Amino acid sequence: MATRIYTDLTIRGTTYPDAATAARALGVTPEAVRSAARKGRLDRVGAGRKGAEPMPVRIRGEVFTDAHAAAARFGVTPQAVWKALADGDPDRIGRPQRRPGRDPHPVEIGGLRFASQRKASRALGFSDDYLSHALTRGGRAARERILAAAMALSARQASPRTSSPTGSAGPDQMEELHHG
Repeated sequence: MATRIYTDLTIRGTTYPDAATAARALGVTPEAVRSAARKGRLDRVGAGRKGAEPMPVRIRGEVFTDAHAAAARFGVTPQAVWKALADGDPDRIGRPQRRPGRDPHPVEIGGLRFASQRKASRALGFSDDYLSHALTRGGRAARERILAAAMALSARQASPRTSSPTGSAGPDQMEELHHG
């Protein structure tokens, strides 16, 4: 009979005389115990955890047990944590992402001023990106629809004054909608 290599195995504070005894106590196979002993992972055998050992993550001086714990703390996905680690910049996690040159520009439509095209689009009752798409790709009908919505908003905001009697936009107002 061969000599037993894996004897006196200490697993999470309990010492077992051999792999078979440890396997029976932990509900795993003796080969699982021997494999864990070879890999130096006896602390994980029979604990229900499989796969690679969790890697501790340090973000802005705070240490987390793994990427999932860091992701939960900062409200991002584990993939975002792994990407930041791979890029060598884990401290960017959880901070607002700013793209250079993407600051919103004020826009004026039909005499109304808005902080950005997105805010104007929302205020006029369109989807977030409608104004941007309509001004870059849309035709005259799209610009007229935007100006009509701006005039209606202006009328709602103003006192019970009425707008122009014809209700249509003049050529000078249509030129205000050209995106530059």
